[in-house]
Amino acid sequence: MTTYLTEDDIYRTSTQYRLWSFTPESLAALREQTHAAAIERAKKYLGHGNGTTGHSDGANGNCEGDGTVADCLTAEEELRLVQRYADQIRTTSDFFKWPVNVKATAVQYLHRFYLSNSTLTYPPRETYKCALFLASKTEGVHMTLSEYARRISTDAQLILAPEYKIIQALRFTLDVRQPFRGLKGALMELLNIAAGRGAVPQHSRTGKTGAELQTLMAELPGVADGDRSTWAAPAGAAAADPRVLADRAHVAYGVARQILDAPALLTDVYFLFTPPQIYFGALMLADSVLAGFYLSTKLALESPVRGKVLATIGACRDMLGAWSPQGVMSKEERAGLEARLERCRDPTTRDLVGAMAAEKRGGGDEGALDDGVAKRRKLEREKSMKEGEDLFGPSLPTVGNAA
Repeated sequence: MTTYLTEDDIYRTSTQYRLWSFTPESLAALREQTHAAAIERAKKYLGHGNGTTGHSDGANGNCEGDGTVADCLTAEEELRLVQRYADQIRTTSDFFKWPVNVKATAVQYLHRFYLSNSTLTYPPRETYKCALFLASKTEGVHMTLSEYARRISTDAQLILAPEYKIIQALRFTLDVRQPFRGLKGALMELLNIAAGRGAVPQHSRTGKTGAELQTLMAELPGVADGDRSTWAAPAGAAAADPRVLADRAHVAYGVARQILDAPALLTDVYFLFTPPQIYFGALMLADSVLAGFYLSTKLALESPVRGKVLATIGACRDMLGAWSPQGVMSKEERAGLEARLERCRDPTTRDLVGAMAAEKRGGGDEGALDDGVAKRRKLEREKSMKEGEDLFGPSLPTVGNAA
């Protein structure tokens, strides 16, 4: 018996679906939980939430600080700060002229990292450069660390310091499924329809020939009011002119592509919708008439799930459409939030480079290993050497020591 897998079946096996897909309620609850845990930690080193300044106290583990729990950012402010640095990732990636998949992957790494980590512990200004460098490696863009650090004028050790923490928070799942390829595929299919080269009848979901699909595309009304596409049929041009139809598809694609570049990366759509739903939502926002026609070639009008699919795509379109560039945090607002953040930041992570180095040494201070760690490593080395001798025999004596 043959079993056929659809793209949906394959997507449901991905880590993105299993680990990084949420309902709006569960996503909001997770962020509140992460923020609440950070505030509880802050009470220990800032003064137990009573508005007083924390002091160094070896008995209860408090650390000296100059802020109060009241200074801590709210969950909404933390999210806005993360989104501001997600926008900074976009700017930096564009500066390098890196492919869009690098940019999108880096932004998702940043968003995913802050689902389980607070900005009180790891401020975004210290993680976003690492997220972008990590994405460049996972997406196959080859730039050395030294060159990357030079071009963004940052110490290489500062870039690498949070890398393991980021990968750990990502649960070692570095794959990010994106909607860009799907949108490009939609453009290719629309261009084929415009040229009269639609699917042959036996392979067509509509049962129509390429010429019939071309005619239906030519009969579509113009761009609807409120859509973002600027396309308009040129005066005197024939409605069925393939060049006119192709031009409409290109304009809608260009607008949808811009939507995927900013609103899709700076909102929660990657957490709430699948890649096909995201690119269809962007295409609906660009040219709802053309997008509706294209959807009809994939999903019959009488399909029982059509209403549910349209509702989901509509919700995605509305989320993308609600985003505005004016909503991105200004430099002044960012500076104010970061000043507050610095006053109430977790003191144990103020020196990320030192903290990461100590962790690699097994938790020792000033380069000294804990006795237990040193003993364990010595035993491991001795065991490894013994296993090597058992397999290959002891090392050959040097010439000077030979009998």
